[in-house]
Amino acid sequence: MENPKKTPEELKKDVDAEAKKLVEAEKKAEAKKKADAEKAKKTIVLKNTLGEEVPTADYFYKDIIPAGFQGTCGNPVDREDLLSVFNKVFKPKDNILFYKQADKEVYLIIIPLKYSIDVGESNDSLSGDFQKHAISFLNEGSVNLDTLRQKLDRVTKFVKYSDR
Repeated sequence: MENPKKTPEELKKDVDAEAKKLVEAEKKAEAKKKADAEKAKKTIVLKNTLGEEVPTADYFYKDIIPAGFQGTCGNPVDREDLLSVFNKVFKPKDNILFYKQADKEVYLIIIPLKYSIDVGESNDSLSGDFQKHAISFLNEGSVNLDTLRQKLDRVTKFVKYSDR
């Protein structure tokens, strides 16, 4: 079976139809990406050291949560002795987050964007960036409260309290 030759007008229509299909596919992909981002926002619940929910937009640049955040950062610390030390270094009203990895003695301090020195327009940050500091007790085996206090004190140099 032989394909008949197409006129330039018919070829233009074919090209236009293909271009329209590509544009529609791009729109669908973008809509899916936005829907996935919204779904992720709804499943991620950030909590401060008082156990209160805090808005994700306060911590993630352009309010985009990086993939794997919960798996990487774990859950909020709930040990009273650790929270007591943490709240002596960082005031609970500042909403600086204190998280622990699920399977390791590694703790993360997550700084709100308004206090961050590493995340923002002036730092050419990417969407989803957030300022975090890790404190590890892997070598020690478990947390020593005095050492925790010393390590937390070192993090304070990386926090700019702009609304005080």
